[in-house]
Amino acid sequence: MKKFIAVLAVLLMTSVSANADMLYGFIYQEVTSPGNGYNAVAANKTGISECKSIFGMVGFGDCSVQKAMKNGNIKVLGGYDVYRQNILGFMVIKTRAWGN
Repeated sequence: MKKFIAVLAVLLMTSVSANADMLYGFIYQEVTSPGNGYNAVAANKTGISECKSIFGMVGFGDCSVQKAMKNGNIKVLGGYDVYRQNILGFMVIKTRAWGN
């Protein structure tokens, strides 16, 4: 039983993303992180794009900044942030963009 738990722990540690700047929770995660590069633009419009992942094996949707800008009819990007929610391997990622 101890060997099984040790092997399971090693597999879980190696399956976690190696991206150090992203907070990751295997069982539960709910994080909003800022995007890169902000402009001094009045944020009159907001757009959201969404994608989903199941156990990191199947992913679908378009959660790009460009899709969020299109959904919000934004021409000049002021900034964006990314919301991630993971519950037992079912992940939802939403990108919120704002600008004019």
